[in-house]
Formats: sequence, C-alpha cells, structure tokens
Amino acid sequence: MTLSLEVEDLQKKKSELEDELQSLTDKEKALKEDVKTLEVNVAIQNLEEKTRAKREAVEKLESRKNDLEKELKEPEISKTTDEQEPEVTEKAEEQEADVMVTVAPVESQEPVQSKEQHKQETKKRRFF
Repeated sequence: MTLSLEVEDLQKKKSELEDELQSLTDKEKALKEDVKTLEVNVAIQNLEEKTRAKREAVEKLESRKNDLEKELKEPEISKTTDEQEPEVTEKAEEQEADVMVTVAPVESQEPVQSKEQHKQETKKRRFF
C-alpha cells in the first residue's frame, strides 16, 4: 500500500500545483488588465495636462492678439483726430491770412494787394 499512498500523495500534490498554476494565471490576467487600464489612465492624464497647458497658451495668445488689435484701433482714432486738427489750423491760418493787411511804404508808392491776390498767393504756397 505504500505505493498507492505515494501515488495518492503525488496526485494531491499535482492537483494542488495545477490549482495554484491556474490561480496564478488568472491573477496574471487580472494584473495585465489592471496595468493596461492604469497605462491608459496615465496617458489620459498626460494628455489632459498637455491639453490644459496648450489651452492656456492659446488663451494667452488670444488675449495678446485682442490687446494688439485694440492698440491698432486706438491710434486710428487718434490719427483721425490728428488729421482733423491740421485742417482746423489751416482754416484758422486762412482766416488769419484773410484778415492780414499788407502795408506798403509810402515812399516807394507800391500798390496795395487786394484780398483776392493775397488768397491766390497763399494757395500757391500751400500747393508747393
């Protein structure tokens, strides 16, 4: 009977090892799935961080762009007011030129210019 007992012990040991092998195989599968899930989660987290950083960079650029566009519009408004100011000063100069009186010395007896002649001369000067 010792032979049969030995065989039984060996069979028990064999079945225990097979069970352990099966259990380890199942555990390995579960761990592989967990690892895959964790890798995907890590990849997602990295992408979220990159996306967040990229979004912040884009928002900063959009803000900078808007600021620069505002700066471009402001000088245009200033230019239009600056352009209008010379016209006002030119008109004032014209009015002053109209009011100016030319005095000729009595000794040389030069003729006094008329207002129309004076206007024509000032217009010629502005053209050139």
